[in-house]
Amino acid sequence: MLIAFNLIFAQTKIAVKAGYNYTTARAYQDDQKLTTGSKNGYGIGFLFKVPFEGVLHFSPSISYNRKGYQYTPKTGLITRYDNSIHYIDIMPALSVDFPIGANFFVISAGPNFSGAFSGTEKTTTAGVTTSSKMKFSLSNSYSYIDLGMNSSIGIHMKTFFIETGFQLGLANINNDAEKDHRDIRNRMFSVQLGYYIK
Repeated sequence: MLIAFNLIFAQTKIAVKAGYNYTTARAYQDDQKLTTGSKNGYGIGFLFKVPFEGVLHFSPSISYNRKGYQYTPKTGLITRYDNSIHYIDIMPALSVDFPIGANFFVISAGPNFSGAFSGTEKTTTAGVTTSSKMKFSLSNSYSYIDLGMNSSIGIHMKTFFIETGFQLGLANINNDAEKDHRDIRNRMFSVQLGYYIK
């Protein structure tokens, strides 16, 4: 087992990556789609790349991402929500490397497990905007946990790479759905630059 672990570690490539996030959400209230807006964000993380079989690789990553969204509710005194949420994302993806000369065209996909640790909610009522810290839990307010799917395409060189990705949130991050009948699911488009440190 130790020999196998050493062989795997010796073949593992490690990269640091960072870039821009364009985020929004799919929001519904009482099964009616709400008008939503986008937020600008950013992310930074680590990518690990382990050869698996031929052009197939196991390419997990762990990263910090600032996500967010805006939406207008159908009812109530509040006319606009503007939320920014900080997440740690774990993505155990598989990737396929297609050689293009000395470089590679890489396609990757896999599930996404996100944990929220902080957030800010701005609400607008009668033209006045107030800001407060978001509350997270496992049973009410906003959910600590978000689940989804992540995919990306990119060009990888010997030491640098550039990739663009899309994250599709599959879980409702609103734990109070039975009370306010709102379904909010994250969406994120990203462009990142990376550098292989090993």
